[in-house]
Amino acid sequence: MRRALLIVLSCGVLAGCGAEGVVSPTPVTVVGTLPQAPTFPVTPAFKLTGVPTAGAKVFGSAGCGSCHTLAAAHSTGTVGPNLDQLRPDYRAVTAQVTNGGAQMPSFKKTLSTQQIADVSAYVVKSTGGKLP
Repeated sequence: MRRALLIVLSCGVLAGCGAEGVVSPTPVTVVGTLPQAPTFPVTPAFKLTGVPTAGAKVFGSAGCGSCHTLAAAHSTGTVGPNLDQLRPDYRAVTAQVTNGGAQMPSFKKTLSTQQIADVSAYVVKSTGGKLP
């Protein structure tokens, strides 16, 4: 009996060895909100397959280059974001061109749904993005 008690105590002491430097994570309360990536709505143009070559013509005729920098279009606009740096995805471009946002006007009344899909495909492909 005495030997069993000694074994149990020894195991307890050995199990605690080296535990001084070990910490376990504790929950941290976050005050405020964490930034979230913007979520863009699905627009009718998003559901179409855009043709990048046709979109290059739309980019020029709609005046996109007067506001945006896009190397493929040789445009250097500075009012809107630099598309080469931004590298937006197809959903983001179709939503922005359709609905506008910030300083960008909506093009849903001046461009057809297919033209919006085309220019979106052009921007995404030109900036190295992947088309759906």
